[in-house]
Amino acid sequence: MNILVANLAGVKVESDGSVKHYIKAGSRWPMTIGRSRSVDYYPFPFWLAYTSALLKRDTKAHVQGLDGVVLDMTGDELLGEIVSRKPDLLVVELASLTLGEDLEFMTKVKAATNCKIVVCGNYATVTHKSLIQDNACLDFAVRGEYEMAVRDLALALMDETPLEDVLGVTWRDASGQVVENAPRPLLASLDELPFPDRDDFPATIYPDFTLYSPCINILSSRGCPCGCVYCQERHVMYASPKYRSRSAASVVDEMQFCQQKFGARQFYFDDQSFVVKKKHVMDICAEIMRRGLTVPWTVMGDAMFVDREMLEAMARAGCIGMKFGVESADQGILKAIGKPLDLEKAKQVARWCKELGIRTHATFCLGLPGETVETIKKTMAYMEEIEVDTAQVSKAVPYPGTPMYEWAMKNGYLTTTDLGNFDGMGDSIISYPGLSNQEIDAWCAIFSRRVARKKVFKYLFEPRQSLSIIIEMARRKGVMSLLKSLYTFVRRAF
Repeated sequence: MNILVANLAGVKVESDGSVKHYIKAGSRWPMTIGRSRSVDYYPFPFWLAYTSALLKRDTKAHVQGLDGVVLDMTGDELLGEIVSRKPDLLVVELASLTLGEDLEFMTKVKAATNCKIVVCGNYATVTHKSLIQDNACLDFAVRGEYEMAVRDLALALMDETPLEDVLGVTWRDASGQVVENAPRPLLASLDELPFPDRDDFPATIYPDFTLYSPCINILSSRGCPCGCVYCQERHVMYASPKYRSRSAASVVDEMQFCQQKFGARQFYFDDQSFVVKKKHVMDICAEIMRRGLTVPWTVMGDAMFVDREMLEAMARAGCIGMKFGVESADQGILKAIGKPLDLEKAKQVARWCKELGIRTHATFCLGLPGETVETIKKTMAYMEEIEVDTAQVSKAVPYPGTPMYEWAMKNGYLTTTDLGNFDGMGDSIISYPGLSNQEIDAWCAIFSRRVARKKVFKYLFEPRQSLSIIIEMARRKGVMSLLKSLYTFVRRAF
């Protein structure tokens, strides 16, 4: 059996010649990241890469991975590539933002190859029954955390064993009836997974919190005990507050492997929150130091979970950066969204990091429940006060399957239910009685320019680090692609 695991095309060329570039698998939410064939941000598609690696390890199938986003491919280009590889089974994530186009694309793939198609991810988890019922091109939908389920499905198809036994899968039987198999429990031990496939998903060209390139993205844990109402991973993919961590030995084994094979000069831990459990963090730091690994690393963290002792250990072990979510500077909004963050603690964490040489990046989000013009102004002022190096701002998007979606639907706060408009970088789809969607857009534009300029100036004052990123992107994707990415980056600020 030939199996292809693919991140669907990221580039769309409109009839007037204009370009949109989407971010899909690997991102916490799908979005339009730029209007160029090449952009400056590509998240690593961990679930697809883990699935590819697991299939390669545990089946006798011929398995390949393909990322149509990081390779800046259009749908036609990706279709040609898929047809040339002649898959018997195609595994993809569906993005709600591009759902119509992706389903049309799947119809073309089915007509051209007659392969069986498996859809996974957030949207497929929420709408699995209707997806299979309404789309003849789709054969299977896998719900939630999907690597093991896709492996078991492939084995069942290869061995011609009953599909009813494959947990977590929704499918269509010979009579055309939709069958929903029993759910699959969350993976108990993350150490059961192989390292993700970084050969077919080219490890060195996914820049994210990158200070030294090549930077390799890595995961040390899954899940988060917080219940932020907009979080798809928490409420859809895991549907659980359970936090699971890998062993320190496994994590550092992977770091050493990537240093040797890919020449890693930095790592970025893209966990939901790397710092949830102090023992997990301290064990990894101790193992890094015990082995004498000197490659620097950055993390996605949370100010609410860290203390000075943890940050000191991280700094000693090579941590040079931490992202953390603030979202709003209004304590009432933070309570409403389920984020137990003390705003003064966040300022203290930023100061600690500065003292320890750990760069900080704070994220903010406008349009959350309870937002007003006054709370937006308060958040902008807080962004100027907190001593972080860089920041970012997005617009609240209540994706299907999250508590925020149900709340917004119930209260009539959505301006549209067309998923093609559910875009954190697009126009706001939330409108409140005292704060319209147009006002949210206008304030977000002001906020965005401020944080983008801050980021541009930071890179200008650190030319050596910026140059390493530029050189790697030019080497792997070409000079013209690099120039387009730089244009997109600077355009956001000015």
